[in-house]
Amino acid sequence: MSLDGIRYMLLIGDVPAPPELLAAVQEIEVDCSLAEASVFRLRFGITKTEVGDWSILEVDPFLPLTPVSVRIQRGYEPPLAIINGFVTEHAVSFADQPGSSTLDVIGMDATLLMNMSETVVAWPNMTDSEIAAAVFNQNLIMPSVDATAPVLVEPDATTIQRGTDIRFLRRLARRNGFDCYVQPDPFTGLDIGYFRNRTLEGVPEAVLSVNFGVDTSVREFNLTYELVRPTAATATGLDTLTKTSQPAFALTTLELPLGLEGTLARELPPGEVLPADTGLMRTAELQRFLQAAVDRSSWALAATGTVGSDVPVLAPGGLVNIRGLGRLYNGSYFLTRVRHQIAAGDYTQRFEAERNAVSETGAELYAELP
Repeated sequence: MSLDGIRYMLLIGDVPAPPELLAAVQEIEVDCSLAEASVFRLRFGITKTEVGDWSILEVDPFLPLTPVSVRIQRGYEPPLAIINGFVTEHAVSFADQPGSSTLDVIGMDATLLMNMSETVVAWPNMTDSEIAAAVFNQNLIMPSVDATAPVLVEPDATTIQRGTDIRFLRRLARRNGFDCYVQPDPFTGLDIGYFRNRTLEGVPEAVLSVNFGVDTSVREFNLTYELVRPTAATATGLDTLTKTSQPAFALTTLELPLGLEGTLARELPPGEVLPADTGLMRTAELQRFLQAAVDRSSWALAATGTVGSDVPVLAPGGLVNIRGLGRLYNGSYFLTRVRHQIAAGDYTQRFEAERNAVSETGAELYAELP
């Protein structure tokens, strides 16, 4: 289906949606996020049929957990997969005015299936990254994981899963300072399970311009900087191997700053937290936990904005370079959420992005991307 230079492909049950279903589409909204499940909402217009039933509902194509995929294509670019999901809900509005009744079909990405059954499983002698890869494989999702250490070795300790797969993996991700999410490969459409550090180098997905005259590409742009959010961390634990009290501390972030001045380095004196009751039995684990907390705290800049069809299709987990904000706030931002909306011949993307530094480095690319 084509809308004002934007084409979209809708797959129902892994096959293209039939023409009569596409003709009834009024709006498609896909909300992709790193911190929680990505969701989709398909809005269809429905009408009374000759036999007194309702169109679409009479054939009931959207059974529980029916697979739904959405791809978007700009111009002559290849179509890009933005979500593979499963139907979870119907919301039907039976309006008084003819032609105003609608059916909303709502669903979530593959983390829905990973959250449907709780279990208790021991994962002996495995790193968190090895566990993550194994769990994704069990759910038929291709893993993309960054290596972690150390390893809990029997008989001293064993990592135990109590709960659903995705909640367990996100708990492991938090203690490593990782993001954990599922997102389709844009070209193949295959779901990838990510368990990794943030990728803070490389070519940006887009160059966005704010208040930049005829080149302006962002509207409704807002930025918040929590100046005292960054913090150092210190704790003392009992090392189970040596049976001695061992201090652990993280005084600065180890992540690459996306600007000239890291947010924690700007805060003098820096704040400090003293985590307690972590349940971590080795000094190396406690150190990793503290470093993850400090790294997360440094993402103190949060930006939101809306772009149109003149901007490439964005995806959480990538970078955008933003200009027009002045010396302090120009630069690279890390995308954490993108809401795609196709309706009434218009395509918009509402994005959320974060930054762990201020001021430009001088290496940012601001040339317009194709």
